[in-house]
Amino acid sequence: MDTANFEKLPKEKQQSILNAGILCFGRSGFDKTAISEIAKEAGISKAAIFHYFGTKQDLFVYLAKYARTEVEEIYAEGTEDYFESLELFIQAHFQLTKKHPGMYEFMRLVNELTANESLSSLTQLAKGYNEINQNTIFAKVDWSKFRDEYDRTTITNLTAWIGNGCLMQLGKESSLKDFFTEAARYLSIIRTALYKPEYL
Repeated sequence: MDTANFEKLPKEKQQSILNAGILCFGRSGFDKTAISEIAKEAGISKAAIFHYFGTKQDLFVYLAKYARTEVEEIYAEGTEDYFESLELFIQAHFQLTKKHPGMYEFMRLVNELTANESLSSLTQLAKGYNEINQNTIFAKVDWSKFRDEYDRTTITNLTAWIGNGCLMQLGKESSLKDFFTEAARYLSIIRTALYKPEYL
């Protein structure tokens, strides 16, 4: 993929196109998103998109690589406490989605499409998103604080479901403060249930 012409554009114009692609793919999915939709969102012609990226698949892969770079830059190192690290993760996530509307949906789409043969190069990228979480934000977590009957998968699933549920309940336009208030209420219950008594 030759993106030299795209990279010659002013940074502001590049950002507009990238954001348009992330938003449209995240909103409609890969198959249902038309290049004309992205072009309209970015305020450029459909021909320009093809000129800069070649194909729809190439554009999507470029966006996936760009998204991973953005994730690597914004996610901070966590602490030994899982719930403190989770708070840092949520803060970083909100900063990322504020900068790039649709980023959360787009990253989820990348994970879902790893079985698509024409987008097979996404497999390592999707794996990379998870590795970033494990190697940065949750790398220092002391898992021994949790009760022995709960494994990591159960713990992370429960907290992920709470986060996703709060987002669905409040809506995507909710403020970080509103989300924290709602999520913190449920996470405090989960923390009490999952942590050993000496760590409460």
